Amino acid sequence: MDKNLMNKITEQLQAYINEQEKMGGTPNEEILNRFLGDIITFQNETPIANFKRFTPDQMYQMLNDPLGKKCPVKLRKLSDSEIEEIPFIKQALYLLRSLSEKELKLTPQGYIPPKLVTELYDMGLSDWSSDYYKQKLESRVEVVQVLRIALKECGFIKVRCGKMSLTTKGGKMLKDYNALLHALMIFLLLDFNAGYFDLYNDIEIGNVGRLYSLWLLHRYGDTWRHKKFYAEAYFKAFPGLSPSACYELRTFDRVFHYIGLCDINKTEKDRGIDFGSKTRKREILDKIFTFIEPQNK
Repeated sequence: MDKNLMNKITEQLQAYINEQEKMGGTPNEEILNRFLGDIITFQNETPIANFKRFTPDQMYQMLNDPLGKKCPVKLRKLSDSEIEEIPFIKQALYLLRSLSEKELKLTPQGYIPPKLVTELYDMGLSDWSSDYYKQKLESRVEVVQVLRIALKECGFIKVRCGKMSLTTKGGKMLKDYNALLHALMIFLLLDFNAGYFDLYNDIEIGNVGRLYSLWLLHRYGDTWRHKKFYAEAYFKAFPGLSPSACYELRTFDRVFHYIGLCDINKTEKDRGIDFGSKTRKREILDKIFTFIEPQNK
């Protein structure tokens, strides 16, 4: 709990005790616990300006139970065809289907063969950094690396003796696309360390509160905005983190763009002083998720 909030609660509790003593009474432990519980409940259900008027309880749900029953952000139940429109899921399904037919022999260095890397990459959104290399190698294509990490950590694929194969769990995902979508979204929005590919020191930035960042993109992403706009809102909600450009890189260029939820202004026509600095949501974001909006008053 925030130190300032804890001090405020302590002051309220002490004021209540003083008031009761002035009236000639001494509240027992049961009464004090009930009063304290009422204070904490009130605080948890009070909208906070720095949270864009989400309550502490709603922020807690986004941080600790993403996409859960009480979370302001949830996944929709989609048809198989709708799920296949999501770039990252389309890539995942392609690889899982390939592995369901036969094992994949990796390169001597342990990478996915370049031909398959190219096929997987072409199913996602164009990435300026990866486009720089004519030959698509796994070591140069981050989204394919993220795909491999996600499928492995979710237990859908395994690698043994230089070969990648489908697990029993992975095979089940080919029969339940919504289960695949849920598992991969939970991994990418909660468990994935987006700092794995960079040299920034603070590991929490962009990894903590990723669902809140998703809501920010949903709420403000109809038009192109500088990524600093989102960074300011993020660091206001999480003042314990020191502002850093790694938030913008990890959140938008990496996680959201790789899933297919946002565009980044990194085309040839965007070359200039703001190249790569702006983002906007893609229509698919609001098809995948539902959002409960915070209280306006």
